[in-house]
This record gives sequence, structure tokens and C-alpha cells, in this order.
Amino acid sequence: MLLCNLKIKPVKTQLWSIGLLAILLGSLIGCKPSLISIDGVFQKKAGKTVYLTGKVTHLAPFVDLSAYQIEDQTGNVWVVTPETPPQVGKMVTIKGKIEYQSLPFDQQELGGFYLVELQQLETPINSHEKSVISQ
Repeated sequence: MLLCNLKIKPVKTQLWSIGLLAILLGSLIGCKPSLISIDGVFQKKAGKTVYLTGKVTHLAPFVDLSAYQIEDQTGNVWVVTPETPPQVGKMVTIKGKIEYQSLPFDQQELGGFYLVELQQLETPINSHEKSVISQ
């Protein structure tokens, strides 16, 4: 009797652990990041990670980095990347970290928000349709 209980208890614990792990992994795989509009970037705090889609409108090459501006129907934002920037006119979806650069000048704050690109993602078809900019 004692031997039977000793064998069953570890098996139950292992099954419970495997089941819990499967649920956790399933929930992580099933989660899709939610895209925000560009004007939503300015409502978030610096240091937050966001996902957004927009059309590349300008490029600015630097020595070690590049920057590109993306735009949607709500506004535009600059994105800094160590990678080769996408071409002007291309729709991109990025994962980026919000940063703020303070620029005090003559008792005014002229600083602004920008994104540090963490990853370029494949542009989802439905977000492409929502983010197309009318010419």
C-alpha cells in the first residue's frame, strides 16, 4: 500500500506540472501583440515597448545608426535602428521601445519622443489596410 502511494504521487505531480506548462506555453503562443496608432506612442511612458505599423516617409543616416520616420493616419514618429532602414514608401510593422529626448531651450521644452527599433516584423495584412496613408 505504501509503495503504491509513493509511485502515484510523483506521477500526479508530473502530470500536473506538464499540464500547467502546456497551458502557459499555449497562452504565450496564442498571444498576438496589439498594434497601436502612432499618436498612442505619445500617450505612453518612455521605456515602454510598443508595436506599430506605418509607412516610411523619411530616412536619416548616421555614422553607426540610421533613423527613419514612419507615418500613419494619426501622425508620425522617428525610429532609430542599428540595422539597414527600410525603403521610403514601404509599410513596416515594428516592435520598438519608446524614448524621450529632452531639449530645453529658452525656458521651453522642445524635446520629443522617438522609438528605438527592437525588431522589424512582417506587416499584417489587416493593419496594412488600416494604416494606408491617403496621398
